[in-house]
Amino acid sequence: MSDTELSSAVTSALLELYQRQNIPMDSQPIAGVGENAYGQVLRVSWPTMSEAATVIVKMAPKNEARRSHMHVVDYYAREVFMYQEVFPIFRQLSPNQSVFTVVPALQANGLKAPDEFLIFEDLSGSGFRPNSRSTMPTFDIVMCSLKALAELHACSFILQEKKPAKFRELVEFVKKDNLFTPNIEEVTIEFGKAQLRKARTILKESDGDQAEVAAIKEVLERCEKHLKSLALHCVDGKSQAPHSVICHGDFWNNNILYRHESNIGQPVEAKLIDFQMSRYGPPVLDIVHYLFACTEKQLRDDHFPTFMNAYYETLDQKLTACDLRLEEIYPRSIFNRQLHLYGVYGLIMGAFSLPFFISNANEVIDIDTVSEAIQDLSSSSDEPKYKELIEEFEMLNARTLPIFKRRITGIVKDLIKYQMTEPLFKIES
Repeated sequence: MSDTELSSAVTSALLELYQRQNIPMDSQPIAGVGENAYGQVLRVSWPTMSEAATVIVKMAPKNEARRSHMHVVDYYAREVFMYQEVFPIFRQLSPNQSVFTVVPALQANGLKAPDEFLIFEDLSGSGFRPNSRSTMPTFDIVMCSLKALAELHACSFILQEKKPAKFRELVEFVKKDNLFTPNIEEVTIEFGKAQLRKARTILKESDGDQAEVAAIKEVLERCEKHLKSLALHCVDGKSQAPHSVICHGDFWNNNILYRHESNIGQPVEAKLIDFQMSRYGPPVLDIVHYLFACTEKQLRDDHFPTFMNAYYETLDQKLTACDLRLEEIYPRSIFNRQLHLYGVYGLIMGAFSLPFFISNANEVIDIDTVSEAIQDLSSSSDEPKYKELIEEFEMLNARTLPIFKRRITGIVKDLIKYQMTEPLFKIES
């Protein structure tokens, strides 16, 4: 299929949904190279119609190796579950449905492999746009993002208090993580380790105070050594119950849309998209994933306490609207303790994602080709040569390596600054 071609399953669903037989449709890709590993994302319109009408279509990849490596079947099923089972319950938590407003409507879906698809309302008609992957989030963008995230998380706390049986039922479906699992492919872990190792090897004593450089290298080395165990520790939502929620799971720049105030140009509202990796876990996982992997250290230096307050105060507002007291359900002391215990997750996700986030379209590896190479290694009787494979598909280059170095060392400096390194020193015991 071409980048703009709709599958027959999607075409049939659109015809049934809108009853526009014999009216030509136009489809255009809206996700750039490297921005959606889980399929094509298209904006579909009917140009000859007098009234404006567009929808967003996400279609699963067809490449078998990629489908297997990216867990496509599970990811699409999980996103449909979120939209059809979780979000309707969240909307019912207050009489006027004002507690939960931060996601688009899912209008149709199909889960028959290999033609899975999702059809969403197009929020661009309401003024929502993504922040370009090449543009670092500003203070206002981060504030909008964290307030929307707090609205999502608040619904878990409210539901857990008001309908605990229903909450447990929903958690049962998402409690098994679909990214970090005990049987995660070794090549995936090795990729993350390779990035941490690279960051450590390119650090020089001239990059700062000798003691500081040594401390950064130790954090990178410990995270590399225990990467899998640390990741599994972080996504174990049960260990933090009842202070765990249904998280977004993939909370980064491209999974957030913003509406800007036309007269001032500032973002005033955010919507969240792409819930294929939603999980049951500590709320702070989404926060540190976004702040450490998607923002610059200088912004965090200037505003980290403000960001934490904005998130927590929004939680408080949402729970208060449902006659609940946040301090009794999720005390600030627990929130702060979780930041200390799970801040390292921001470094883990930075290691996995920064090479993709900072690369241009022509620098991003072809996921189909890499997935096929992984499949060939996995099915071989020889010992898999994952390190050689990762070196073969290296993305970082003379342009991106200094950016990677600055961003990942900035994360480590913040882990040290905000006392988030504890798990690195306790994981062995």
